Amino acid sequence: MTYWIVPIQEDMWDVILSEGIYGYKEDISSFIKKGDYLVIYVSKYYAKKYGGKMVGVVKVTSDWFKDETPLYPEEKIRNKGIFVFRVKVEPTVIGVCDFKVILDDLTFIEDKSQMAKYLRNAPANMKRPIPDIDGKLIEQCLKEEHMSRT
Repeated sequence: MTYWIVPIQEDMWDVILSEGIYGYKEDISSFIKKGDYLVIYVSKYYAKKYGGKMVGVVKVTSDWFKDETPLYPEEKIRNKGIFVFRVKVEPTVIGVCDFKVILDDLTFIEDKSQMAKYLRNAPANMKRPIPDIDGKLIEQCLKEEHMSRT
């Protein structure tokens, strides 16, 4: 198994679940392949509910394709495709896990004081997959619905 962290805008999550499609603005097919797992991280930018949290793990079930049809909320507002490099996905674990709850146990975040640098761009973690042990820890956290009390 190969796990990748991918940050999204909060309003993309419902579309990923309902349509079974993850999209990104650049071609990242040289990294993420069919059969890989995407850990969905909601960035804090414009987030109301899930900012700074992981909301699911989805399995990539297709090869990448380009589609300029507006699908995500921002695309529909602009009436233009933005996240045009797309792949079909199906959820494996859905829940809510606050990164802070498991931060000390995650091995891929080497510098805990600089957590944000591991959660930027796609794939995050500086374009490196995360270790299976971290992927399993995140899946467990999602199943247990860990929400920060802060």
